[in-house]
This record gives sequence, C-alpha cells and structure tokens, in this order.
Amino acid sequence: MESIDAVVLLVALASTWAMTGLIWVIQLVHYPIFDSIDPGEAGQGWMQFANRHTSSISLVVGPLMLAEGITGLWLVVAPPADTSRLLPLISLGLMAVAYGVTAFVSAPLHGQMSQRFDARLHHRLVTTNWIRTAAWTSRACVLATLAYVAIT
Repeated sequence: MESIDAVVLLVALASTWAMTGLIWVIQLVHYPIFDSIDPGEAGQGWMQFANRHTSSISLVVGPLMLAEGITGLWLVVAPPADTSRLLPLISLGLMAVAYGVTAFVSAPLHGQMSQRFDARLHHRLVTTNWIRTAAWTSRACVLATLAYVAIT
C-alpha cells in the first residue's frame, strides 16, 4: 500500500471511530440528560445550556466531520491498495445518512429547542439520533473491513 493510501485510510479510520465513540456518548449519556437541565427563570438556564452545547459540540465535531468527509470522498475516488470501490461507496453512503440526519433532523431540532425545552422535540431528538448512531457505527465497521482488505 502506498504511503498516501495509508495516511488517508488512517485519517478516515481515526475520524470515523472518533465520531462513532462520540455519537454513542451523545446517545446514551448527553441527550438523555437534557430533560434534567434546570430551565431557570424565564428559561434562561435552558437557553444558556442549549447555546453552550451547540457551540461546544461544533468545535469537536467540525474538524472530525471535515476530515471524515474529505477522506470518505478520497477513498471512493482512489481506493487503497487497488481494492474495489464497493466498501468505500457503502461507507460514503453511510456517511451521507449520518450527515443528512445531522443537517436535516438533528440540527433543526436543536434550533427549535434553543429557546425552550420541549419534551416532544427532545424525545424526537433522542429517537432519531439512533439513525446517526447506527450509520456511524456501521461506517466504522465498513472502514475497518476496508483497512483489513487493503493490508492483506
């Protein structure tokens, strides 16, 4: 395997597995405790928490998703070690699902909840986040399989 292939594959694996670990923490720990945040007077406590969550999580996921996106596309265009494009395409499809749900479901729900906590929206956020959790977990497994195929 060429060194550029190895670097791209390692960055893809690292960023995807980091996002996978992060989404599991969000799914099992972070989102479920949203309903225990004290809304405070006139909802100020909730708004402060929601705004801090959004700005803080963006600092973590932004670079990871950028690295994941670039390497995900790269692997489709130039699969490592002359492997088939099948696994990179499956991986890219799973990334599209995770990013699509993020952009079109999770982010809008966060936006709707930024002014006040809403139990119905919170439930929808937790429930639909399982789609992202499954997509990132599956993508991580597909990339691990691609790495195994590429090095053997």
